[in-house]
Amino acid sequence: MERSKPNTESNSPELFSDEDWRRIAGANLLLGEENDEIAIAEIEQAAHAGDIEGERVRVVGYSQSEEDDSYRLQSVEGVADLISPMEIDSEIPAPFAIYTKEMAALCVRTSQNDYYFPLDKQAIVSIELLPDDSSIPRCVRKLRHYADKIEEAAGIGDIQDVESRQLLIDEINDVLNEIPYDDGIQVKCQAYKVKIDGRENNVEDANSAVLSGWLPSFTWRDDRPVLEMFDIKNRFTTFCVDMKDVLDMAPIDKEEIGASIDLFETVFNDDFQETAWQLATDLSYVDKSEFDEVSREYTQTLNDQLSEFSATRLYDISTVGFTGFALAPDATKNNELQYEFMDISGACIDGVCFVGYHDKFYAALEVTIDDESGGFPKKIYVMPDRDKIIRLEGFDSEAEELKMAVNELHKIANFASEVVNDKCFYKLPLNEQLDVLSQYECAARNVIQDISRVREFKGECVVSACRCLPGDLLNAVSWNDVPLEEVNSREYVEEFALRADNLAIWNPEINDRPDIDGRILSLSELPLSRGEPVLIVNNTEENKYYLVRCSDVISLSRNDPSTIS
Repeated sequence: MERSKPNTESNSPELFSDEDWRRIAGANLLLGEENDEIAIAEIEQAAHAGDIEGERVRVVGYSQSEEDDSYRLQSVEGVADLISPMEIDSEIPAPFAIYTKEMAALCVRTSQNDYYFPLDKQAIVSIELLPDDSSIPRCVRKLRHYADKIEEAAGIGDIQDVESRQLLIDEINDVLNEIPYDDGIQVKCQAYKVKIDGRENNVEDANSAVLSGWLPSFTWRDDRPVLEMFDIKNRFTTFCVDMKDVLDMAPIDKEEIGASIDLFETVFNDDFQETAWQLATDLSYVDKSEFDEVSREYTQTLNDQLSEFSATRLYDISTVGFTGFALAPDATKNNELQYEFMDISGACIDGVCFVGYHDKFYAALEVTIDDESGGFPKKIYVMPDRDKIIRLEGFDSEAEELKMAVNELHKIANFASEVVNDKCFYKLPLNEQLDVLSQYECAARNVIQDISRVREFKGECVVSACRCLPGDLLNAVSWNDVPLEEVNSREYVEEFALRADNLAIWNPEINDRPDIDGRILSLSELPLSRGEPVLIVNNTEENKYYLVRCSDVISLSRNDPSTIS
């Protein structure tokens, strides 16, 4: 969940520019009339309310005393709260010009008092945004502030009427909507609740959990707003999270959605469950003298199915994530197995076994999870049954393998680039120069061979730059005469998604240069590769070949080639 961090460095008194103060003064003149809402909105924008509300600030200026309404010069450190209209009594002496009956005031809250500072350039000496070292992002801090503020308002004011409570919820949902979550949202938290078919289960994870949800919104829980969202993998499941337990929030990248595999649709499908149920039922009738042998045989049958699936589909089912009820030893009952609700993102499968529970046998996944109390890893039993488990996911190891392959190509390209940018390279004789470049080419070739070892790569290669030749001109035209097409050039603004029916590492500057005489004297003699390994991408459908430097490869995926234009 990476994002650019908000600027929380201490700001100078120039947090408000002269133009900001002019806008605030003009809007103050509109207060007390029919345009109050428009005036406050203008002031909030000019005063950067979206940036400072809920943040710790230091304000030096004149605030109004609660005792006698007089103005006192004070330096206050606290939390910036609402900007609201404040009546100005012309009979009370003020150390700033009074030109209106109402003036917007910034509320700064401390543990002892609330201080109201009129928003006027003469009334405020400086406003300083204090640095935040909590590592909690700004959007989370702001939502926490609103949740606390609304809870306080609802509790103190005993607000129970539907319309008023809806207005308060709308207020915090407006803040939530500042996060662009069209493709879903990820919430990292240390505790949450899961609602399934109206039943609610508490989940407390000392290591924190990352929830992926969609359609997030705040709803009431007693007098406090809590965040609710549908599980992005299961629309019948709802997550409920209190903002005090939230550590981070970020929109979900489209590419991240679907990275996991629904194991109920793939591995533990109806056929597997029927086989497992039949074997477990048969096991209940096996004679005790034969039980151990038959149990081993049945267990091997199911484990063989898992091994076969993993080998042929390239999905990693050694590590899974699941949500639901698993059988776990209860230390308070002599480690007797009891159902326990869990939500685990990384559990290690040791294999399939048969477990006895209440005089019946069940096929179950033998799973190892970390003990939340910090003790030894704990062994639990997960039944691959939708009646017990609502989410059972594996991970697309092939997608991860292709991502790692691209990273390896980039590393190799960087190493090669460092070599050819070193003056020492150009002092070597030609044969040694070619040997050096060939070593990096060989390393890149091994990467491509690895991703085609189990199944030949066919799919899509997304690149930021390439050269293209029709197949019938491949041996007639030099690659040096083919122009480089680059993203962000005048003609191209998007990445190139190339259909890839075949991939190969082949550098024409090394492998197709019989005219080399003497050593390479400068990088300008390697305009195609710049010394990097070069990838040849073949589109057999259109009989085209693409020449791509390894550093220009953005991603590889085994999409259906027929869908790639």
